[in-house]
Amino acid sequence: MKQDQELRSLKRGLKVLTLLNQVNTLGITELARHLELPRTTAERILMTLAAEGYVERIPDDRRFRLSAKVTTLARGFSDDCWIVHIATPLLFEVTRRIGWPLGIATQVGDTMVLRTTTDPATSLWLNRRRIGAETPILASSSGLVAYAFAADAERDRLLDTLRTSRHAINRDRSRNAHLFMSLTRPVMEKGYAIQPPPNDMPERSISVPIMIGGKLAAVLLLMYMPRALSNSAALRDYLPLLRDLSEEISTRVADREDWAELDEDDAVGNFIVPPAASRFGATEVRYA
Repeated sequence: MKQDQELRSLKRGLKVLTLLNQVNTLGITELARHLELPRTTAERILMTLAAEGYVERIPDDRRFRLSAKVTTLARGFSDDCWIVHIATPLLFEVTRRIGWPLGIATQVGDTMVLRTTTDPATSLWLNRRRIGAETPILASSSGLVAYAFAADAERDRLLDTLRTSRHAINRDRSRNAHLFMSLTRPVMEKGYAIQPPPNDMPERSISVPIMIGGKLAAVLLLMYMPRALSNSAALRDYLPLLRDLSEEISTRVADREDWAELDEDDAVGNFIVPPAASRFGATEVRYA
């Protein structure tokens, strides 16, 4: 964005929130000095933030602090956002080695939503689906994993959702008890899912769960072309890698609070990279 298109007042307000987060409390004069602003401008910024409920004046004091409302600004940045944020560089690292695209999907209603994909890093562009693309749960390997690894109560609610789904494939497969069990039970027993029929899709996928704190947080999937790689070869060559990768992502997400003190030299692009080297840097991967 060009500088002349930026809202200077908004940038100043964000700087105030950032500064208060670092120093806890500030007076108007201190704020003006920190941001090199006239005192009247600093006061207007604080009064505006206070009127919106994001800062508050300390009782019997002239200083200001952040209010509880400021935590709502991060409420949408949930665990699945953290997973995507943390895992994406790692997925690209692995895709460069194996040549096949990887992705992370999460369940939203009766569909699986693709949250990130390394498709652009391959010469195949085989998936043709963009970030945000939706697939019916029972038409995807990621959806079968999402159902199989959901908590018991959530699984019951999800089954009800599938039976009344807007997608015919979800309704038909969930209402046929024998077919439904043949699709989901092997996933529960084996811990992974392969793309379910029909097999006329241009690509297939293998999916494994990403568990955080013993709960399903997202699904990791690898996509490949059946004319180049059979299901058995895909499982043999890449299932162990997927499981290790899922575990690595889980560990990094669980440890994210330990990264708060990393400085800017530990960042690559928009993604934070832990100081410890990834074990995938030395992983030998069989190519398709």
